[in-house]
Amino acid sequence: MRNPVLLSLGLLVASAAHADLGAIPRQSGWSGFLLGGVTASSHESNFYAGGDSNNRIDSLGSPGSENGFAPLLNADIRYTFADTRTQVFLGNLIQDALRFDFTQQFGIRQEMGDKGIVAGSVVFNVMPVELWSDPFATGVDRSSTDAKSKGVRFAWDKIWGSNFNGSITTREVDLDEEHSGQQYDQRNGTSYAPVLNRNGKIHDMELSYQWHFGDGQVLEPAILYKQAKLDGSAESFKNTGLQLTYAKRGPQWSIVSNAYVGKREYDEANPIFGQRADAGEFALTGTFFWHSLLGVKDLSGTITAAYSQANSDIGFYDTQTSTFSTGLLYNF
Repeated sequence: MRNPVLLSLGLLVASAAHADLGAIPRQSGWSGFLLGGVTASSHESNFYAGGDSNNRIDSLGSPGSENGFAPLLNADIRYTFADTRTQVFLGNLIQDALRFDFTQQFGIRQEMGDKGIVAGSVVFNVMPVELWSDPFATGVDRSSTDAKSKGVRFAWDKIWGSNFNGSITTREVDLDEEHSGQQYDQRNGTSYAPVLNRNGKIHDMELSYQWHFGDGQVLEPAILYKQAKLDGSAESFKNTGLQLTYAKRGPQWSIVSNAYVGKREYDEANPIFGQRADAGEFALTGTFFWHSLLGVKDLSGTITAAYSQANSDIGFYDTQTSTFSTGLLYNF
């Protein structure tokens, strides 16, 4: 994927208008949204192959900066069987977007009376993420490779009739060509590549609570936990974080904002650098919506600004992303 994940923040859209963001409609039929636009981004990463300007590096220092434009496209398509309170969905659900989760899904949701809504789905990334096959290679043109992921997710909204929401996701990550550390091994007679392997499994857990206020306002704090059990022990990590989402819906305009802080701790030291790449993470986003654009009831204009960074104990692992996107969102 050439687009940083944060550009998908345009999905934090106006369905914040509804008091119950994850409710299954009372009538059978199709529903969802379509989103199209453009994103301008600037990122710094030694792992993400977002372009060609940083394909060659001369040292294992902090990453350089790269700028670019990319299309912003996404959709959420659902069909509801009102009699059985069942919903089939494909895409990115609004309630997940509000929790800063943009994984694509295909699954089914079932309302259980006053006990909440449970969902099971397969998860996947529509566009593979482009990474450097050997990010530690120096003095040569690095080649990019596609990283694909697939797995399953179980979610429970309004757990037992409360305002708690939870989800558990497990997925497998597979790089088409994983060569991390191979050039370094060839030059130095070491055998570090196996512990730098980025293929493996990633498990995510999340628990959040929604507060609904008057005047169309929603506040949702969340606890997030991620464990990456990768083939390379020096790339395996545990990630814990706190996230706060605020949304306000008005008749003409809406806003949605997210703030996230987290800590990533690796299982072992990266042998090339002789220490672990533990990092502190931070992200901040804001999205503004103008409803009934051009007099069309279900059409909204969107503007999103986002910033994220990870400060690692190893400068080579530092990342930073800034994005600005604008687009059109159509609800149906």
